[in-house]
Amino acid sequence: MKTVLAGTAAAAVILFSATTGMQAQSGGQLGTINFPSSASAAAQPSFLTGVKALFNFEFDIAGDAFVETQKADPAFALGYWGEAMSYNHPLWAQQDLGKARKALDKLAPTAAARAAKAPAGKERMLVESLEILFGGSNDKLTRDIAYADAMKKIHEKFPNDDEITTFYALALLGTARPGDKSIRNAMQAAALSEAVFQKNPQHPGAAHYIIHSFDDPDHAILALPAARAYSKIAPAAAHALHMPSHIFVQLGMWDDVIASNIVAYKAADQLATAKNLPRGREDFHTLSWLQYGYLQAGKFDEAAKTLATGKAVADKDVSPQVRDGYAAMKARQVVETGKWEALPLAAGAVRDGGAPGYDGSAAYVLASGLSAAKMGDMAAAKVALDKLTAMRTQAESGSNAYRSRPFAVMEKEVGAAIASAQKNGAEAERLLKEATEIERALDAPSGPPEPIKPSFELYGELLLEQGRTKDAAAQFEQSLLRMPNRRAAVQGLERAQAKSSTSQAPAR
Repeated sequence: MKTVLAGTAAAAVILFSATTGMQAQSGGQLGTINFPSSASAAAQPSFLTGVKALFNFEFDIAGDAFVETQKADPAFALGYWGEAMSYNHPLWAQQDLGKARKALDKLAPTAAARAAKAPAGKERMLVESLEILFGGSNDKLTRDIAYADAMKKIHEKFPNDDEITTFYALALLGTARPGDKSIRNAMQAAALSEAVFQKNPQHPGAAHYIIHSFDDPDHAILALPAARAYSKIAPAAAHALHMPSHIFVQLGMWDDVIASNIVAYKAADQLATAKNLPRGREDFHTLSWLQYGYLQAGKFDEAAKTLATGKAVADKDVSPQVRDGYAAMKARQVVETGKWEALPLAAGAVRDGGAPGYDGSAAYVLASGLSAAKMGDMAAAKVALDKLTAMRTQAESGSNAYRSRPFAVMEKEVGAAIASAQKNGAEAERLLKEATEIERALDAPSGPPEPIKPSFELYGELLLEQGRTKDAAAQFEQSLLRMPNRRAAVQGLERAQAKSSTSQAPAR
């Protein structure tokens, strides 16, 4: 395993070096699209760069490209459409409405005037669709559904336009929310994207959205060809280098997760430096996935190096994104390795360097509680339990009850750890059984699991301690259905099966 992983990492570095060399020669590779428009010849290159960047979720690159498009052709309406689109992040349910509307206002002050600026047909319909995406209802989901309906109409009018088809697929994916059990829109988006991908195997959006459509353990195998292709289609996009690892994680392919995120992190780090972007976005996202890949492969020392890299950034940047990103990485390192340590949460606690504490991260609070219980510090474990209770209560008071469920799982996990430490096995089992029932109703993770310690594993480990090997095996198997090839579940299942075989062996 060590030799294979070392080779994978080395190959990833070579790929990254070759990729950056190609970018330097070509000005950046973001894929191949065909988007005829009314833009002037001078505006065409920046416009196409912007559209490809949108497809790759490189929104900062897209915004800059569309501003250049406006400079080259101030009358070209899609230059302003594209800038506004760069402020909509559909799969993250995020929008910057103020900036999007400001971009549209540069084109014209009213919806009618903006539409009149675009030629009748596809371009005008695209401009008009933004009045739905960025106007009307105060509820983003309502706007997203209405926008998807608008894109459906454009697609029906231009069924052979690959770019319209791809944007329609993205709009369908943008209607999903956590806890939504329907996969109809995702499967439709997959079919649309697959059709484009078959026609144009270099299309960045098609490959990208196939991955998102099938990003669950049951369907991930269907996206493996697109995952293998995507990083080569758009090597100038850090997100494109990372996205294949969504499928690799779902399939438990840890060598590939590592290789994917080595190059993705370097690209994200370079982009953040070059454009002076806030830290804690794509850079921490890819770094945490790289750490997770190393942990699942049992490469704890390599995982620790990624944690040190995250800490070096966190020591300089006190923003909440960076703080919580590093805190979650620290928590995962402790929980996955089982090297328990004191993670203080007491009132007034500070992190290294005197900055505010990490107790805004639920993952860190969970790790603190589990560590304290394992180390026999019941007072510290109770502090963590109380904080998780407060987090759950606050989430329950919001409009989205689904958000409270992961907190409820973590709350019960820490409660069970305390009960187990106090030799109250029945209470520990009751709490973990309840936790697994809640977690079973959650969406399967799209990447490293949240909560960071699946309750099925914790329950299986408790049952192993009680000598109930068959019941323990069932919990580990359930965990592996949701998170294939997870190291702790694989090892737990092996231990349960080994003990079961030993207990059933005939006496000699």
